Amino acid sequence: MFAHKTHTIPSSILGFPRQGVNRDLKKATEAYWGGKLSQKELFDEGKRLRNAHWRLQKNAGVDIIPSNDFSYYDHVLDHIQLFGVSLIVLRYICCQT
Repeated sequence: MFAHKTHTIPSSILGFPRQGVNRDLKKATEAYWGGKLSQKELFDEGKRLRNAHWRLQKNAGVDIIPSNDFSYYDHVLDHIQLFGVSLIVLRYICCQT
């Protein structure tokens, strides 16, 4: 007869809230800005949150876990920097006068 094949569709999500359950990242970032945390302590908190979020997704059965989507403050600004958009904007502004 016919062999029955099962196909599974891998699961993924488009992103994961980076702030933490108790807005941990926001509190740590503001503490860093206020001089209450060192840069190392801020980076350690970011690392802790990324690891906790990856584990949470893995334990929930997410097959394809997003990465490189973390930002300490503004993910749009991070991408502007990453892609060099600020240089393009400056060139546009300078050339319009």
